[in-house]
Amino acid sequence: MKVPRRLLEQKERAERFLKDFEWTWTTAVVFSLALSFFAVITMAVIPSFWLYFAEQKLDWGGLSGTSDWRPLLRDFIAVNLTMGPFVTVVVLAVIMQNWRRRLRGGSAERPGGGYR
Repeated sequence: MKVPRRLLEQKERAERFLKDFEWTWTTAVVFSLALSFFAVITMAVIPSFWLYFAEQKLDWGGLSGTSDWRPLLRDFIAVNLTMGPFVTVVVLAVIMQNWRRRLRGGSAERPGGGYR
């Protein structure tokens, strides 16, 4: 499959950024604040809204584990809305770090040597 030239240019630009990027105090603080805001919105506000919407508008209230399937589905969706962003951030961080290590000439594996 032939990859469009524009996509290759964007990949090269992203790889150049990943290879040369270094954390400073300012970028670390700004990134932490943005990540905290993202975490609060996606892992607290959205699931809370979902629970309100499911109980009030869809009438899916009640206890989970009864013969009714709707409260169980409501809670399953709420848990996935809470854990999904966290798992996504962790997986993306690992992928980006391994990609960066490969671009800098190291292996994606854990560095050897030293006392463990």
